[in-house]
Amino acid sequence: MGIYPKRNSRIPEKLAIGLRLLLGAVFLLGLFIQLLHAGEEAPDTLFARGDGPVEIYMFTDYFCPPCKGIEPYLEQALAELNRRGAKIVFVDKPIHAVTPLYSKYFLYAAKKAGDFAQMLHIRHALFDIAATQNPQTERELASSLKAYKIPYVPMDVKPVFDRWARLIDTYQVKSTPTCIVKQPGHDVRVLIGGRDIPEGIDRLLKELNKGA
Repeated sequence: MGIYPKRNSRIPEKLAIGLRLLLGAVFLLGLFIQLLHAGEEAPDTLFARGDGPVEIYMFTDYFCPPCKGIEPYLEQALAELNRRGAKIVFVDKPIHAVTPLYSKYFLYAAKKAGDFAQMLHIRHALFDIAATQNPQTERELASSLKAYKIPYVPMDVKPVFDRWARLIDTYQVKSTPTCIVKQPGHDVRVLIGGRDIPEGIDRLLKELNKGA
């Protein structure tokens, strides 16, 4: 009766606690990785359409006269490029003090937008509102968008603004409008201004027509 050593019942208890802590740490690490990847990848789907291989990055400001001037051309040309599978990426570069407000509502509306045509309609409306009504407050802009029958959903836009800032820095964009064209087998093309951009995109469309 007294010859057997007393079993230490605390060892299994400590082991169980350690396993629970380890599993909890693994779960939290996996959750953190998922959130990290979501923060990196999700914003692009809000301001981009298409999946390449040709990529078009449009840097504009709603209060920029040359941007407004080429917008009718871009609506047709970018729609054609999108039909051909090009990835179209819209980046708002804030030149005017009120631009971040318009950019925020562009993202709000883009979250509800389905196809590329709806995204173009949102941009068209914002350019038109900036030129004809020039609302300066959130309430005024929201009211103007309602008149255009554009639905929107509020969201946290900071991740997208941060992503845009990185793109602006990556391509060293100093003015608007600026268009970056990335095409397999070609150097990155930088098109700047209301004349250079249409000419460059027309050349791209001709090249794509030849390769079709």
